[in-house]
Amino acid sequence: MRLSIERFDEYFSAVHGTGEIRPYGWQRRLLERLVTDGRWPEVIAAPTSAGKTSVIDIHIFAVALMAAGAAPRLPRRLSMVVDRRVLVDDQHQHACQVRDRLHAATGGILAEVADLLRSLLVTENGTSPLLVTRLRGGVPAPRAWRDDATACQIICATPDMWGSRLLLSGYGSSPASRPREAGLLTFDSVVVVDEAHLSRQLIYTARRVAQLAAISDRPLPVPVLQVVEATATPDRSGSVSHVDVEEGDLADSPVLQQRLCRPKPVELLELPVWPIPAKGAARTRALATMAERAIALRGQYGPTIGCFVNNVATATDLAAQLGQAGRTRLVCGRLRPYDLDRLHNTKLLTPDGDPEVDYVISTQSLEVGADLDWAAALVELAPGSAITQRAGRVNRRGNRTDTRIVVAGPDKQLTDKTNVAPYEVDDLNDALAWLRERTTDPDGLAPWTLREHPPPPQRRRRTLLQRPELSDAWMWSRTNDQLFATADLDLWLSDDLADDLDVGIVVRQDLPADPATAIDLIRALPPLDYEAIPVRINIARDRLAEVETLMLRVRDDQVSIHTGQDNDPSRPDPQPQTADRDLRPGDIVVVGTSAAIFTVIDDMSLVDRTGTDLASDVLESPEKAKVGQFVFRLGRGSCLDPATTNDDEISSAITHVLSAATADNAGYLNSRPGRHNVADALAKLAPLLEESAARSIHEAIKALRGRIKDFEVTTLADPDEPPSRLLITDNRRLIRDEAARQQWTPTERVTLHAHAHAVAARAKSIGDRLGLGPLADLLSLAGLHHDDGKAQARFQLSLDPDQTSTELLAKSGMTTRREIDRARAMSGLPSNWRHEQLSVLACWDALADLPCDHRDLVARLVGTSHGQGRPGFPHTSTELTGDPRFTDLARLLFDEGEWDHLIERTHTAFGVWGCAYLEALLRAADGQVSSEGS
Repeated sequence: MRLSIERFDEYFSAVHGTGEIRPYGWQRRLLERLVTDGRWPEVIAAPTSAGKTSVIDIHIFAVALMAAGAAPRLPRRLSMVVDRRVLVDDQHQHACQVRDRLHAATGGILAEVADLLRSLLVTENGTSPLLVTRLRGGVPAPRAWRDDATACQIICATPDMWGSRLLLSGYGSSPASRPREAGLLTFDSVVVVDEAHLSRQLIYTARRVAQLAAISDRPLPVPVLQVVEATATPDRSGSVSHVDVEEGDLADSPVLQQRLCRPKPVELLELPVWPIPAKGAARTRALATMAERAIALRGQYGPTIGCFVNNVATATDLAAQLGQAGRTRLVCGRLRPYDLDRLHNTKLLTPDGDPEVDYVISTQSLEVGADLDWAAALVELAPGSAITQRAGRVNRRGNRTDTRIVVAGPDKQLTDKTNVAPYEVDDLNDALAWLRERTTDPDGLAPWTLREHPPPPQRRRRTLLQRPELSDAWMWSRTNDQLFATADLDLWLSDDLADDLDVGIVVRQDLPADPATAIDLIRALPPLDYEAIPVRINIARDRLAEVETLMLRVRDDQVSIHTGQDNDPSRPDPQPQTADRDLRPGDIVVVGTSAAIFTVIDDMSLVDRTGTDLASDVLESPEKAKVGQFVFRLGRGSCLDPATTNDDEISSAITHVLSAATADNAGYLNSRPGRHNVADALAKLAPLLEESAARSIHEAIKALRGRIKDFEVTTLADPDEPPSRLLITDNRRLIRDEAARQQWTPTERVTLHAHAHAVAARAKSIGDRLGLGPLADLLSLAGLHHDDGKAQARFQLSLDPDQTSTELLAKSGMTTRREIDRARAMSGLPSNWRHEQLSVLACWDALADLPCDHRDLVARLVGTSHGQGRPGFPHTSTELTGDPRFTDLARLLFDEGEWDHLIERTHTAFGVWGCAYLEALLRAADGQVSSEGS
C-alpha cells in the first residue's frame, strides 16, 4: 500500500508502540499544512501537555511522504531548539526511540517509512533511516550529523549551540567545521524554537538569517531555513501563520481534554521572610513551613510530591528536612549525561514515576520538558512562565480527580532593592499578582484555562533586539581569520546579555604530574560526551581558580594546560608558555579527582559556587561503549591499577600485562604478534577479577585479536620511569576527524585517482538527490579536483615514507594518528601546509572553459574543501610551490589578493550561507567516501 497522509494515524500509533494512541487534531492539521503548502507554519500554539514533542514524529512522516512523491519538497533537517537542557535531553531521547523503532522494523508501516527514508540516502552503508543529534553546551560537540546532507535528521539543541552554528561561529566546533555546519542549518532545514518566550532574540536572528540567505544573484533551488515558534501564548496577529489547538480538538479527544482541562487549584503559602535568607532563624522557619506543607500534600494526595525551589542550597536543605518524613530524591543543577542516563534508567523521570519516592526536590532542572506526572507540588515563587512550566509537571495526564499546587513566596509586594537573583523584582511582583487572581478560580493553573488567563510575560532584559546585517554575515564568513578576541554572539542569540554560556568539566583519576605526559594522555583518551559536567563559564572560572593541581583544556581537538590562577602572583604558572586562563563556550577542562569543587547529590556530581565534594571518574563506567568510543585503561589512573589493589596476585598480573606491552621495537604494539602477546597476558588477568571488570578485559582481548587498523594500542610513561599505562582506543573515531581522514582510511591505501573519482561521483549523486540541477555537475567537478594538490612530492612522502607505491596516493596505509603525524613531520612539508591551496593552482587551467561564475565556484569549492581558504591561506606563492608552471598564478591568487576577490564574488553570486551549504555538500561527499575506505 502506497504511503499517504491518510495513514498518519496508523504510523503515529505504531511509532508510539501502541494502537491506543492517536494523533490530536492539531497534529493532523500540522501535517496537512506541510503536505499542502510545503512549508511549516510560523507559530505552533500548543499549551503544556498538548504533545509538542510530536512535531518530531510529524517531520519524519512528512519527509517519508516527500520521498514517496506524496508531498512537495520539504526540509530534511528538523532542529528542535529550547532553552532548557532537560527538554533537549527529553526530545533527544524520544527521537532516538523513534529512530530505533524504524531501524528495527521488519514489516508494517514503520518498515515502509524506514525504507522511504533510506531511499533519500546516497551512502553505501547508510542503514539507519534517521540521524539523531544532540547539541548542548558543556559536552563535546558531535560530528557525524555533518556527513550526510540527504538524510532525514533530528537535531535537538540549546539556543547557544544551534545559534552559534547558524552564525558560522559554532561553540565547540573547529573553525574549519563552522562553514559546513552553518550551511546545513540554513538550507533544507526547519527550526522549531520551543518555549519561544525564552528565545525571542534567537527567533529574530534566525528569521533574519533566512532572509539574508535568500539574497543572492544565483539563489539555490533548495528550501531556505524555516523558523517556527512553539508557544502556549502566541501573538495571534493575522499576519502570522498558525497551527493552534482548537476547541474541536478537545471534543474529538477525551484524552487531550483531560490533559488540558483537569483543574489544578493553586494556593499561596506566604512566608514572613522571602527570599529565603542564606542562614539564620528566618531560614530555618521558612524551610520548616515549606516542609510541613509538602508533608501535608503527601498525606492528602499520595506520592510523588514535586518540590521546585530556586537554588541548590535551598533544595539540599529542604531535602534534609523532608528526608525525616519519607524517601526523597534530589535532581539539581547541570548534570553530566552519564548521570542523566542513570536517572532515565529509573522510573523517577517517567510519567508513571516511582511510587517509592515521596518527594522529588529540584531546581530549574526539571522545570521544562521532563514528562512527569506528580500528584501535587510545592513551588517557590518564580516568574509566571516558570510557574506555568512547573505546574505542567503536576497531574500531567489528567488522570487524578484532585490535585493542588502550593506556591511559597512573600506575604507582600517585593521592593526594588530586594535581591531575587536570578530573577527580576518586577517579574516576581507580576507573578504574585497573577497567582492571587488564579487562587480564586477552581481551575487554577489548568493549561486550557491559561489560554484566557496567561501568565504575565517576563520583561525583556534588553531594550532592543539586534538584527544581523549582510556586513555581519561577511565578517562571520571569515572563519579562518586569527582574531584577537572571539565575537560576542550574545548580541544576536540571547534574550539576556548577562547570561553565561557553558563549558564542560571532566574528571580523570591520577592525571600525570608531568604536563607533557598529561597532554599525551588526553590526546590519546579525549573527553567523551557522557563524562562532561556542564558549568556556567563564570562559575567555572571561579571554581577552577581554586584547583592547585594540573588541569588540561580541550578546544577544537587541541589540548593545552589550563590554569585558573587569575593573576595570582603567589601561585606560579607551571608552564607559562603553554598555559591559558581563557575559557570559551564549548571548551572542556579536565581535572583530577582531587579537585574539591563539586556538589555530589544522590551520587550525581554538579558544580556550583559552594561545593567542596570530590567527583568520580566515569570514563570506564558505561557497560557498552559506542563504536569510536571504546576505551580500555590499565595501570596508573585506571580501575585496574596495581598500586591500588590489595590483591598481590591481581597486582602481579597487571604488572605482567604492562611488561608484555613493552618492547624495544617501536612497531611492536601495531604488529599482530605483539597484540596477541598482550591479549594472552590479559586472558590470565581476567579470571582474577569481578564480572564487571572482567567484561572490559574481554572487550580489550577482542580488540587486540581483531583488525589492527580498528584499534590503537599505546603505552605511556612518566619521565624517567617505565611504562605505567596501557591504553586501547577505537581508531574508528578518526572517521569523524577531518584532519586525520585527509590521510587515514579504515581500509588499505587509496590511490589519488580512485579517491578523486569516487568523491566526484558521490558529489554528483548528492547534488542530483537534492535537486540542484547544473550545480550538481559543478560539485562533481570540484570533487574530481579537490585533492589535486596531494600529487606534490613531499605530500606523497608523508603518505608513503618508504616510497613503495607505484601510483599517487590519496590515503596512506598507516594505522594510527601517531604514525600519520610522524610521517608528515619527516616529509619536509611546512607547518600548516594546505594541499587544497595547491589543488586550486593545479586545476585552474582545467576550469578555463567554464563561465566565470562557474569557474569561481568550482575553484572556491576546491580551495575550501577542508574548511580552509576563508578567505585566505597560510602560505605565499614562494612557500607553497617551486613549480614554475604555477608561479605566476600563485602570485596573482595568493600574494596579490585575487583569491580574496574570488571569495567575495562567490558570496555575491550564491550568498554567504549558500556558499557554505555547497561547501558542506562537497565535504559530506568526501567524508562519506573516506569513511567507506575509498
